[in-house]
Amino acid sequence: MSLEISNFAQSIGGSTIVNMRRKADAIARSGIKVIDLGPGEPDFDVPAPVADAAIRAIEAGHSHYIDPRGLAELREQVARFEADQHNLTVDPDQIVITTGTFGALSIVSRAVLNPGDEVIVIEPLWDPYRNVILLTGATPVGVPMPTINGRFVIDADRLAAAVSPRTKAILVNTPWNPTGRVLTRQELIAIADVATERDLWIIVDEVYSEIVFDEAKHISIASLGPEIQRRTIVTTSLSKSFALTGWRIGYCVAPPALSQVLGRLNHYTTRGAASMVQHAAIVALADGMQHVERMRLEYMQRRNIIVSALKQIGGIVCPVPEGGFYAFPEFPENWGDSTRLSDLLLKDSGIIVTPGSDYGTCARHHLRISFATSQEIIQEGLSRLQHALAGRLIGE
Repeated sequence: MSLEISNFAQSIGGSTIVNMRRKADAIARSGIKVIDLGPGEPDFDVPAPVADAAIRAIEAGHSHYIDPRGLAELREQVARFEADQHNLTVDPDQIVITTGTFGALSIVSRAVLNPGDEVIVIEPLWDPYRNVILLTGATPVGVPMPTINGRFVIDADRLAAAVSPRTKAILVNTPWNPTGRVLTRQELIAIADVATERDLWIIVDEVYSEIVFDEAKHISIASLGPEIQRRTIVTTSLSKSFALTGWRIGYCVAPPALSQVLGRLNHYTTRGAASMVQHAAIVALADGMQHVERMRLEYMQRRNIIVSALKQIGGIVCPVPEGGFYAFPEFPENWGDSTRLSDLLLKDSGIIVTPGSDYGTCARHHLRISFATSQEIIQEGLSRLQHALAGRLIGE
């Protein structure tokens, strides 16, 4: 008997952020203080009313199995939240509560993809999307987007040209990690037109939906009309906007017939999010927007500090992020590939940033810099970055 690991499992790569953190731990053991501007995890504590609601739920004995679709009360609250925040009218029965966005993407991909199908993924993209697709036996087809003045934009002609007879879906992320873009209504309509003309599913990740700045406005693509909503599956979570990353609470919104399938898949994969966390999520969605707003305003201040500092470094182009908590500056080609540059920054200056090449070849001369950390850490990281990029590393 040959004891083999599955092809699916072997197709999955590791996380660059995790690997860089391991390298950073080794550097820290040598006595160098590491400044981490890599991961996308809010540094804020869970809002007190949400934490209190979880404690009350535990004390009330809410620790048993519940409907795999999620608590009825939570699904009703999600429906109200989507209507109020995103102008999206849905029935609670169209909602399935999941273990974060990862849980939502996992069951959605299993519900609509077969081995041999293709999914168009818009590059630059958050790399785990590829792995979620690969685990179904389908193939992610990366479509690089162009830039205008350093800012990535949607080119619908490129998307349409990538559609093949095997294409089943287009995967969209807005606000767009890692670029810092919030897709405009015109861009979303252009994506929806391709999906409608070619009869494709639209899978959208809206996890950063409440973290938008200045004049930018998050628009749910599912809110653009009945025909678009009929083919759109929204996945999201409370991880980013509500600082609940470790609580693993998210949801998906799907057309009625598909939502029933998603509920069954949820049952046979994770069995759903923990019951006490679901009770806390009701409070977060009902009364937590004041806390989200406080965090959003702080993110905006941090963003401004980063953009101002980066613009002082010769050769760097840094569009102002419109949403999320990442800057995505472009550096000159003669500085080399972003993987090399990020390694040098870590080894030489103890700074963790994420190489743009992780998000697609079109971003190989970009770095993702997270501002989901304190202003003090950001200031120190920027000081080191400015010193390192003043010429000491470049050209080695």
